[in-house]
Amino acid sequence: MEPGDTVAVFGAGAIGLLSAYSARIRGARVVYCVDAVDARLDKAGELDAVPIDFRRGDPVEQIRQDRARTGLPLGEEKLGGVDKVIDAVGFQARDREHPDQEHPGQVIADAARLVNPTGAIAVAGVYPDKDLHPRPGATAHEDLVAPWGALFSKGVTVRFGRTHDRRYTRLLRDLVVSGRARPGVIVTHHSTLADAPDLYRRFDRREDGVIKAVLHP
Repeated sequence: MEPGDTVAVFGAGAIGLLSAYSARIRGARVVYCVDAVDARLDKAGELDAVPIDFRRGDPVEQIRQDRARTGLPLGEEKLGGVDKVIDAVGFQARDREHPDQEHPGQVIADAARLVNPTGAIAVAGVYPDKDLHPRPGATAHEDLVAPWGALFSKGVTVRFGRTHDRRYTRLLRDLVVSGRARPGVIVTHHSTLADAPDLYRRFDRREDGVIKAVLHP
């Protein structure tokens, strides 16, 4: 990501929020954060990202409309998308037409529509290599279909998987020590180890605004 880029993050859990926060630190012009949980969208707004609630309609169109409304820079009038897209959801994405069902390829499809030509997509969300017994009504991840034609025609760079953490350890440490980065801003709950099962349960159910919890011995 380069300073001045426009960025869209799908998923406002801990990874998505930190992605949005990092994009701001790196100088993104604007960052959009897509989710459907009020507490997560509120937290995204606190991090100076533009919250996009996909319960209110197609998130790609919402972002395009916001880009047009706020004014596109000279030369970008025909683009209307964003330079970088981050998938922080993975195979448990929700279907846009049927939110009670999972659609493993939904975010990849949205990203392909939204990213500008020669842009980039980073996939941080999990796509396992075997069936993890998805919830009732879910689509098995083997059914994932990526819009390769759109990605190819746009000349998009797509990167998957985990990061090389050690490569960034010193940089991240220095950002925190200097006060430039404050990753603790995404922490929503402090509690004890005894409360861990209950916190995990509430986190899984998207209850009580649990996004990131710190457990104290």
